[in-house]
Amino acid sequence: MKIKLLPAIIAAAGFLTAPFALAATYQSEISVSYADIDSDAGADDIYAAAVEGKYYISPVDTSGHPLAEAAFLEKASNIYVTAAVQQWKDDGFHADVYERSVGIDFFVPNSLFYLGAGVREDKYQTKYSADTTNGASAITFGRSWDSEWFVKAGITPIDGLLIWSEFVEDSDISEKWNINGKYVVALTGEQALNIEASYENSDEYFPAEAWSGAVDYYIDRHLSVGGGFTHSTFENEGLNRGEDATDYFIRARNYFTDNIGVELGYVDGEHEDSLTLGASIRF
Repeated sequence: MKIKLLPAIIAAAGFLTAPFALAATYQSEISVSYADIDSDAGADDIYAAAVEGKYYISPVDTSGHPLAEAAFLEKASNIYVTAAVQQWKDDGFHADVYERSVGIDFFVPNSLFYLGAGVREDKYQTKYSADTTNGASAITFGRSWDSEWFVKAGITPIDGLLIWSEFVEDSDISEKWNINGKYVVALTGEQALNIEASYENSDEYFPAEAWSGAVDYYIDRHLSVGGGFTHSTFENEGLNRGEDATDYFIRARNYFTDNIGVELGYVDGEHEDSLTLGASIRF
């Protein structure tokens, strides 16, 4: 893993330990992340960056909750916008993949029901430089923005538990379906556990099946450490990467105040490793 991300981590940690005004509630949040990726795919340099802006319909009360889970535990409905880019670089090769989305998460008041909806878009551009050794000309190709809508539906049978499924445009539920769960349970004092799991079955593309699970332990309201895995199965073994794959990850998050936080994650994968640094600020 490249170490050029470490100065940014140290700088961010030093900056974010400075004092900020505390806030028991917030209504807006901006999050950013940057990932440095080592891949078996052949590209020397792979980077990814993302930003998300979120506005909650009502102020989120953080009192008595882990700060990272306050909005979830308060069933805070919100609207959000995201944008992301991934860049691949190698000798004579450059590729950019762009993604953006807008959506809403809505917890129906005084009920068990959760609904979500939104639109995702993506595009890519690939460039091959001219090769003077064989006279090949430069090549550029790509695809303009392509969009798809999605909807989510779920239930919250008990406090701290959400079970939901997501449905995507032009995907038949008999060919592609998923089930997801998240449960935050309080322990003694300020300690808590966050447990996440998901399963997807698809006959449209490989992988045919995917499982994931994660657990975060909140030492107190501010600090959590956790880890998990993702496992995918592939139907067509003749394809590149056409085998089962399991990735493991660890992550940590700390809120230095009620409205400033950073997180760090590392993925040890069968086909790529990545180091991710994130930060968020709340208003």
